[in-house]
Parts: sequence; C-alpha cells; structure tokens
Amino acid sequence: MARHLNDGRRPDIHLLFAGVGLALAVGLAGPAAAAAEAAPDGTLASAGTLLAAGKADEAWALLAPLEAEAGGSPDYDYLYGIAALDTGRTRPAIDAFERVLAREPDFAGARMELARAHYEAGDYPAAEEQFRYLLTQSPPAATQSVIERYLVAIDQGMAPARAGRSRFVPYGEVGAGWDSNANASTGSDTFGIFILNPDNVETSSSFIEMAGGFQHGFAAEPDGLILSTARASYRLNPDADFVNQALVSLATEGRKSWGATRASLGASGYYSWLDGSQHELGAGVDLGLARRLGENWELGSAGRAGVVRYQQDELEILDVRRYLGSLALTRTGIGARNGRAGLVALFGTDDAEEDASAYSNDRLGARLFAGWQLGTGNSLYLEAAYLETDFDDSPGFFGEDRVDEQWTVALSTDYRNWPARGYSLVPTLRFTNTDSTVSLYEYDRFELGVYLRRTKR
Repeated sequence: MARHLNDGRRPDIHLLFAGVGLALAVGLAGPAAAAAEAAPDGTLASAGTLLAAGKADEAWALLAPLEAEAGGSPDYDYLYGIAALDTGRTRPAIDAFERVLAREPDFAGARMELARAHYEAGDYPAAEEQFRYLLTQSPPAATQSVIERYLVAIDQGMAPARAGRSRFVPYGEVGAGWDSNANASTGSDTFGIFILNPDNVETSSSFIEMAGGFQHGFAAEPDGLILSTARASYRLNPDADFVNQALVSLATEGRKSWGATRASLGASGYYSWLDGSQHELGAGVDLGLARRLGENWELGSAGRAGVVRYQQDELEILDVRRYLGSLALTRTGIGARNGRAGLVALFGTDDAEEDASAYSNDRLGARLFAGWQLGTGNSLYLEAAYLETDFDDSPGFFGEDRVDEQWTVALSTDYRNWPARGYSLVPTLRFTNTDSTVSLYEYDRFELGVYLRRTKR
C-alpha cells in the first residue's frame, strides 16, 4: 500500500506541508515493508484513506485496538503513529515511529514524522536532531523548505505547535563547582600606597547554585509568537559569602515572520541581592531583525536601550543608561555533526547618570561561537569573546585614562535525557582574563561547574 503523510492537525507554520506527503513518498521513502498480516484485509487502506481525509479520530479508533497484534509491522506502526500524532497522543506516536525506524532506518517519511512528534511533545533538541539528519539526505526542495521552517521556529525559542495554542514549560536546576575568583577582583592586596579590603582581593570558593523558572509561548496568527520567560536563582559561595547572590529576571518578547524575514520586540528586567542586601536593578527594551540568506545562513541584528541602577547610596555613581547593539552572521547544518557556528559584532555605550561619574564608556567587541551534535540528544558548545571598554577620559580613574580588555573562553556539553528522560546534565568550563590600564581592575577567573536540569514538558 502507499504510505501516507497526513497534515490533519499539523502546526500552523504556514505552507509547511504543501506537497510534503508526495515529496517524502517519492523523494525520500524507501520501498514499503510487508503489510501487517495481523490487520484485517483492507484495514490499513481504510485507515490511510481516513487520514488523507483529515479524519484522524476515526483512523485512531480503527487502528488502536489492533496494536497488540499488529504492532511491530512498519506499515501498521507508521499509520498508527500518524493517527496518534494527529489526535494529540505524542508518546504513542514517538514509540510507533521509533519501531518503524528500528526496522527500516532509511524510511525518511517515518523519520520526518518522528521529528514532528518530538516537536509536538516539546522536545525540541530531539526534533532538531532528526530534522538536521534529514537535511543531510538531500531531500526534495519542498521537504527541505518544511524542515527549514521547523528549524527556524525551534531556533527562535519556545515554538508552540499552532496558532492560538500556548505551552508552559517549567524547569528546575541545581549546580555545583569551583570558582577561582568568586568576587572578580584583582589578585594584589595593594593598589599604589593603599592596602585593599580583603573583600576586594581575589577570593576562590566552591559554589552551589539553585535555580528555577519557566518558558511560556503563545502562537499568534499569522506566523507570530509571544514568548515569556522567568528565572530565579541563588548562588552560594561558602568561602566568599560576601558575594552570595540572588537574582530574579523576567522577559517577554513578540516575534513575527514574513517569509525569510523575522522581527522581534520585547522588554526584560532583573533584580539582584548581594549578601542578603538589595544590590542592582536593570531593565530595557529590545528590538531585533533577522533574515535568512539561502539555505543555511542568517544575518541578524539586535538593539537594546535600558538602565542599570544600584540600590545602595554609595554605589549610585555606577548608575548608567545603557545602549547596546549587535550584528550576527550564523551558519547552520555544517557537516555530518549538524554543526552551527556564528560571528557576532558587539558595540554599545554607557551614559553615566551623575556628571561626576567616571563610568561613562564606549565598548566594542566580537563573539565567535560553534556547536555540534555528539550523538543522540547530546551536544558540544564552544564560545570565545573579546570586549574592549573605553571609559571617558574625564574625570578618569585615579588620574588614569581607563581602558579594559576582556577575553572569555567557554566550553560546555549537554547530555540530554540523562540520568533519566526529562533531565539534562551540563558540565561547563569558563575562563576570563581582564587587562586594564588601571591595575585595580585586572583579574583572571576560572569557573568549573556541573549543572543538572529537570524540565517538565
């Protein structure tokens, strides 16, 4: 029998499935496996006809009672999986498509449906892995377009399945590690003729970090998305408790796509406490614009206007109005590991609130990042960044014109669904080196941590 790819209740990413069934059947799928002998004559053909007509509930009612006898046949499992997916039963659908691929690993139609089932279930990393594998199989142009639209939606963040639908994803996280310079301070205990307070001298410490939050996405018509996030965290430094920090952040953003172009507008803010005392508040408005260039390239820009306010009177001299911008070029689908790499140019300025403040500055930098798949559900991420901050000459710092140069290198791996489904284990390494024309602000910092996250989808 002919294998069917039905679009019954598929996501409202517009034009996603025009011609996809035919493209997969002709361009990707291999020869059909033997029919499920346990299914009564004509049952699979009838189910396929029902699915083609968008009658997924009737197809499910026809196929579900046969699972114990017919399950394991690729033809039956494929149709059963589509019926399950089209009626909102993502777990049975995933199991069915995985059974198909265990028997017929080259059956790209089943792999496409498995990717979509993971997407519907909210397991975007698993969906992305399957979609990117399909791109390496030279799919027809129509199918490739569908896959790319999914990948763009996943890359944008929380992408609910269809217009008018929302998805709420809470998570919790715990981590532990070691920080060579928990207070990000100079390694010298003197500055000129002054002896520094020990709290302002490099202090190493182990740390424990706990965090929780959520993502909420709402799909708007047409091709729109409203994404909201919240996070609360606390970092305990046993050997440097004067920099124990609590942080709460909130953000919301609206996104809109027109073909290859995407725009976003949002607002975000945070509030922090240091050693139990109110410390810092930041808020801003963000604007972004991006455009896909061909199959695997994207050019993007972003801007932010905001404020940073310190909550202690003696720190008000640090208050600034902050303006930031970036330009980014990103390449996806690199090699067999489905690599992703990009280069970002960073620029901005801080405008101090107080005329006598020395903290007005201009900044310019760049960031290079890359990521690869390490296997099923696992990934590797590498980042290197440079930032130069040139503070205003007047009034200066202790009679010096201050210029800081900072290098940062970070490496992390993500082991998804370990030690159990819904968990992720994330080891991280980060090194920071800051040079300055004012030695008080020079420091090195090395951080090693391991984080375990639990996501409820």
